[in-house]
This record gives sequence, C-alpha cells and structure tokens, in this order.
Amino acid sequence: MSEEQDGIWKQMLAKRAEWAAEQPSLSAELKAMGREAIKDIRGTLHQAYFGQPEHMSEMGTPLNPTPQMTTQDLGTVHGSYQSELDSYASRASQLETQQEKER
Repeated sequence: MSEEQDGIWKQMLAKRAEWAAEQPSLSAELKAMGREAIKDIRGTLHQAYFGQPEHMSEMGTPLNPTPQMTTQDLGTVHGSYQSELDSYASRASQLETQQEKER
C-alpha cells in the first residue's frame, strides 16, 4: 500500500472509533428491551385474566426507571447536572456584579 492509502485507512478507522464511542451502551439497550418485554407480557396477562390493563407502576421501581436513570445508564449524558448548576451559579454572580457596577 502506498502512504496515501495508509492515511485514508487511518482516517477511516479513526472516524469509525469516533462513531463507536458515541453509541449508547449495548448492555443498557438490552436492559431497556428486557424491561419493555416484561412489561408487555405482564400487561397482556393482566388484560387476559382480569379484563383491564395493569395500573402504571411508580417511577424509579426496578422495571420502571426514571428518565435520568435511563439516560445515565445509556451513557449519553455528558458531564453532570451539578456542573450545569455550578455554571448557572457563576453566571448569576457575574450578572449581580455587573448590575452593581451599573448603579
């Protein structure tokens, strides 16, 4: 292979690695699919035996995680909520100092 082809292959492999790093965790995807399957089976059995759908389960229970738990498990959350709060707090203090200077 020529050096030019080596460079193209390296670029392609680097791009593939970048895309792979952006993908959600496979284990988290499988957990979510399992939860949905169990909920579907329970709902179907409940409908067949009792003639009415099952009540909604409470958020945060084992088969019904909160949205925050799901996104954190998928690995699509970048940073933390605390860092976001800290950035807002620093902006607020900057605005307060600017308002005091204007007075």
